[in-house]
Parts: sequence; structure tokens; C-alpha cells
Amino acid sequence: MLNLSEPKIIERGPYLVVGAYATFEGEDEGPGWSDASEAFYARRGEIPNRVGDAVLGFLYRPHKDHPEISESARACFVGVEVTDLDHVPEGLSTTRFSGGKYAIVSCTGDTEGEAATGVGEGVACLETWVAEQGYTEGDACFALSHEDAPRPPYVEYVYVKIEDRGPFLPEGTGPQSTDTKGAER
Repeated sequence: MLNLSEPKIIERGPYLVVGAYATFEGEDEGPGWSDASEAFYARRGEIPNRVGDAVLGFLYRPHKDHPEISESARACFVGVEVTDLDHVPEGLSTTRFSGGKYAIVSCTGDTEGEAATGVGEGVACLETWVAEQGYTEGDACFALSHEDAPRPPYVEYVYVKIEDRGPFLPEGTGPQSTDTKGAER
């Protein structure tokens, strides 16, 4: 049975991640996750400067970093946190997530598939919770699991970077205001 925890907030430094990604087209992410996981696990032993036992997964738009890939392509990325990006094995990819505040929810299930399915629910839960708490979503959203954790139960953690909302400025004040009626702010 799937169980979502109450969200909590942590603060931490930036994440440096090394791993593998697989592109896919359409709405079915399954082949992307399978291919990215297979590519990553085949090479994870080559990553010398790993931090802990966490494995991260997230959706990715590869066109941003690889213009030769179609803008419509999406990718699934699976990787591990590392101490630096100076020792990246040939053929693996890197990414960075900024440091700061993260909202986290755990998705606990009796099976690996149940916990993985809970990630989507965890993301939806955090999207609502973040707005209700007066934050905005930042530049990162990923799932994290610990390889060395005893199982069952299976646990996936969903992390969403959060930012404080700016102070409320009354209509017509502040640096972006304009005197033109109906103009966008």
C-alpha cells in the first residue's frame, strides 16, 4: 500500500550529479526510465567520487544542452551525487541542482513499483503544498532513493526546490509598475 509522508523542508548545498540519460518521444516515460537505468547501472562502478548511496532520477529536456536533439524529445536521467565534476567517465552526463531550500515528501510502498508510482503523486502533493505554504517552485525536481536501505518497504523521496515568494507590492508600486492601464506587470 502506498503511503505519502507529510512534506518537510531541508536546506542544503548544491547537488553535482553524474549519470546516464535516455531520450523518448510521446507520453510513455517507461522506456526512457528503463533505458536510462540500464545505461547508468552498467557504468555506476566507474564513478570514483560518489557521495553516499543515493540514486537520483528526473525528467530532462536534452535539447537545452544538446541542440542536435529535437526540442520535442524528453529524457529520463538516472545518476548519483558526486563531490566534483572533475572525474566524469567518458560517455556519462552531468547536471547540477542549486543549493537552498527543498521540500521533500517520501513515497513508501510494499513493492518497488508501488513506491516508484508514488513519485507522480508525491510531485503533485508538493506542487500544491509549496503554493499553500507561500513558496514558489525553484529550478529542480527529482526523485531520490537509497540503494543500501533495507527493503521492504521501498521508499522514493521527491525533492522540489523552493523559493520564497517576493514581498507583496500593492498595485501601482514597485520597480516593475507602470502607469499604463492594462499593461502587463
